[in-house]
Amino acid sequence: MTNTINKLKTLKLNSVLKVSLLSGLISISVGCLGTPPAGTSLIESANAAEKTDTNLEQLTPRHSFEYKIINSMLKRYHYKKFELNDEFSGKILDQYIKQLDPSRIYFTQADITQFDKHRDKFDDYINAGDTEVAVNIFKKYQQRVNERSQYAIQRLDQKFDLTKDEEYNLDREKARWEVNSTALNILWDKRIKNDYINQILSDEKPKEVISKLKKRYASMTKRTNQIKSNELFQTIVNAYAGAIEPHTSYLSPRSSEQFDINMSLSLSGIGAVLRTDEEHTKIISVVPGGPADLTGQIKAGDRIIGVGQKTENSIKDIVGWRLSDVVNIIRGKKGSTVVLSVLPNETGLSGKAKTVKIVRDKIKLEHQAASKRIIEIERPEGKVKVGVIDLPSFYIDFKARNRGDAEYAGTTRDVKKLLIELNKEGIDDLIIDLRGNGGGSLSEVVSLTGLFIDQGPVVQINDTTGRTDILRDNDSGVVYNGPMAVMIDKGSASASEIFAGAIQDYKRGVIIGETTFGKGTVQTVLPLESYTRKTFDKPLGQIKITSAQFFRVNGESTQHKGVVPDLSWDLPQVDGDFGERAFKNALPWRRIEMAKHKDYKNAFGAAAIQQARTKSLERISNDPKFKTTVDRVKLLVDAGNEKVVSLNLKKRQAKREDFNKRLLALENNLQKANGLPAYKTIKELRDAQEKKNDDIFTKQPVDVFLNEAAHILTDLQKFNVMAASANK
Repeated sequence: MTNTINKLKTLKLNSVLKVSLLSGLISISVGCLGTPPAGTSLIESANAAEKTDTNLEQLTPRHSFEYKIINSMLKRYHYKKFELNDEFSGKILDQYIKQLDPSRIYFTQADITQFDKHRDKFDDYINAGDTEVAVNIFKKYQQRVNERSQYAIQRLDQKFDLTKDEEYNLDREKARWEVNSTALNILWDKRIKNDYINQILSDEKPKEVISKLKKRYASMTKRTNQIKSNELFQTIVNAYAGAIEPHTSYLSPRSSEQFDINMSLSLSGIGAVLRTDEEHTKIISVVPGGPADLTGQIKAGDRIIGVGQKTENSIKDIVGWRLSDVVNIIRGKKGSTVVLSVLPNETGLSGKAKTVKIVRDKIKLEHQAASKRIIEIERPEGKVKVGVIDLPSFYIDFKARNRGDAEYAGTTRDVKKLLIELNKEGIDDLIIDLRGNGGGSLSEVVSLTGLFIDQGPVVQINDTTGRTDILRDNDSGVVYNGPMAVMIDKGSASASEIFAGAIQDYKRGVIIGETTFGKGTVQTVLPLESYTRKTFDKPLGQIKITSAQFFRVNGESTQHKGVVPDLSWDLPQVDGDFGERAFKNALPWRRIEMAKHKDYKNAFGAAAIQQARTKSLERISNDPKFKTTVDRVKLLVDAGNEKVVSLNLKKRQAKREDFNKRLLALENNLQKANGLPAYKTIKELRDAQEKKNDDIFTKQPVDVFLNEAAHILTDLQKFNVMAASANK
């Protein structure tokens, strides 16, 4: 394999958030096939599939050949060493079934029992390039989807008892498989009723709801039966790839084309990373400076349930659609308008959808660029000027640099200019804000770190051969030598983790916020055609493979654990792990030898950090603005954590009203604290949030977390001086 390390020096580092667009777009796995699955005996499955007019394209000898090449490449080049044996075979089967039926709403326990006859044989099938069993399982999946679709449509012709005290479990990933079709009918009765109630709560009329849901359920069958041979092959291969670790995937020829489009930004869209989450299209991250980001109305965790062009009346229900189909209708001509119906993450799956209009555009580098501001905090000793540099991503304009443009945009160049300006403006302290920064250019994170340290290692990269390469800052001197803090959160990933980790390892500054995402691996895309002399009349696909791992200066990996801040906020968290920790088979954290380096001479001591932590807790406990902000976060997190919902309409309506009442009260507490007028109704609040440029919205409230970070940084200096004096 080509020298991976050399490539890494110019590599654009993407966090899993950004990579997931590729694995989603490309890997039709999990949700790209809708939500569905299927099950029964494999002999029956072939016969049953013939009865359902699916017109499934047959896989070809070319697919078998590709399967063998992929198998060889994964064994040889993947960073994680694994053995394709009977035990691993079971993991592949489990992954395949999970891709097809993540909510366990299509297959029965009898189906799973039949599939289990092949549990220890998938290794043999892969070595032989044999996809027959996987195809038969998929045919059974199609059959089951067709059955459920027909049942759901017929059930909508009957009345619902919305007064009955029933509940529906939204999280079925670990639910038991239903024993037979009768048990599935009972489950689907609840599922259909929940879909109906959700639409009623969105102020739709009953007749319109019935019509809409019938179209949705009919679409399940239509889209599942439209699966082409390349898409099916991609799903089969990705069961193998996904069983190894989460960031490895096969890209079919069409998906490879989509991958190239994404990398070159040659097609306009909304600037959001999407992934299928069961039957919904979920926004994993919003690209800084992109069209979605600029609306101020789209956030990570939101779910897109409808897409239209130009007007609200054109919105189509896209629940259950394949991700590739969703992406195709979201993309379009630059300057045109796409209209999204979005379920906000903060209100959960049973919340009310909002409509967001977005003008399609390419991502503009200037919208991702670093920016500066100065905040002043009141202290007993007087005002303190704190410079803040907001850094949405680690960017570089490769084209401008390669053509010799002396003023090309790049993170390091831009931040250096901002630091010089802030120094001239007489700042006392500096905060680098990396919250939500999902990564970017590896070369830029190395050179940016060099603005704050006087030469030395920045990151270590360990490749598949076991060799470790150290990337260093070789420039002497620094641009800023004063007190500094780095703010991070769970959305800070990849390159952000390298920078924060280096600053922490050198004791150059204090790290404040939340534990980061925890992605410390590198993916390389390898075209299959480069690994065979055989030629085909149609192009082969590509394999995106994990080829290396990052390690901090102190020898610890950023993988899985992420960067743990020196001082953190005690904020409510969404149920379950986040980031790499959410993946059961993610590469584990480990440690290698520390890289030799010199600590910062004016480092904050452990005693000073502990004193600053105590002082911060005391301060925020007496700050109504901070307390209200945390209470608001808790309300929204609790709503997002809701896993079981009532199927009693009046109870659902009462719960919605209670949520709105509490949210309005908290928002008005913040409005009052910031000297802004109160909202009279929840509708007025929603309207204000959707009108970013209105006067009521442009007066941005103080970022209480940033403000507190500034106080912490000032406290640290005072306590550090006190500790130094005590030690003399």
